[in-house]
Amino acid sequence: MLNTQNSILNGQYSDYHNITAYQKAKQVTKLAISVADKLPKNRAFDAIYTQLVRSSSSIGANIAEGYGRNNPKEYKQFLGISRGSSLETEYWLEIIGESAGIDTQSILTINKEIIKLLTTSIKNLSIHP
Repeated sequence: MLNTQNSILNGQYSDYHNITAYQKAKQVTKLAISVADKLPKNRAFDAIYTQLVRSSSSIGANIAEGYGRNNPKEYKQFLGISRGSSLETEYWLEIIGESAGIDTQSILTINKEIIKLLTTSIKNLSIHP
């Protein structure tokens, strides 16, 4: 997790691969794809499949892109986008669990950890602008 803007600027994190939220985001994306592949093949679930894969893959992608900007203000903005994608992913996983009967609890647990990590990072970047 990135605690302050100085972590970016001082090279504490040599690249985004070392950020816990990013690592967990990759894990959620892979698990989400596995869950999505279990969905029934019909028009309604095809849309959910697309949305789940898009939102889950956006979590880590926005962490990486924001980190690459090498600007704490922009990084904070991208973490906010990533947090939004994580909340959207949570929504789709809940829908899948409730309507398709597929167990999504383990992914939801990891995703909630990501939300907490991102929320803390965003707050820390707000405290240390």
